[in-house]
Amino acid sequence: MGIVTKTGDKGTTGTLGGERVLKSSPLIELNGQIDELNSSLGYLCSLIDEGAEFTRKKEITDFIRYIQNGLYNMGSEISSKYEVLRFNESHPKLLEEKIDELTSLMPEQTHFILFSGTRQATYTHVTRSLARRAERQYVRYLLEEEIETFPQSYMFLNRLSDYLFTLARYLNQELGGTEITTTAWK
Repeated sequence: MGIVTKTGDKGTTGTLGGERVLKSSPLIELNGQIDELNSSLGYLCSLIDEGAEFTRKKEITDFIRYIQNGLYNMGSEISSKYEVLRFNESHPKLLEEKIDELTSLMPEQTHFILFSGTRQATYTHVTRSLARRAERQYVRYLLEEEIETFPQSYMFLNRLSDYLFTLARYLNQELGGTEITTTAWK
């Protein structure tokens, strides 16, 4: 399969349904933000792989790769206009379970924190912010398409940013990073 097709030279691209749409369309913007998030998760995995050892390192990198695969599936759902459904209730639920699992391994958070600490934890927060941006675009897309019942893939994306926040805290704990709490300005 060749990479260069030249079919997009006039500012359009094809969907899974065979439709040609503008590259500036909300659909393509959403798929682009999901792609950016997926790339960021790949880089995060590399940072974790290259970093110090800790108890759940392989489990976490395997789960991040699971999420990356999920984002590819999300793109196919969206691009097919939900003719192809890949997500069900179990997918957001799995993220909730992982959040609860990691939370149980850390002290309770009692203050707002700055996004800081180890490179791995700090980059997890960058990735979390990309997930939030993709989520906002997903809402815009769903509203523009007048989709009243939000799909489970959206719920998964919504939970993903919570998972990444929790993961950042966990990585700081495991890799010796410091959580810096916010302070009120005077």
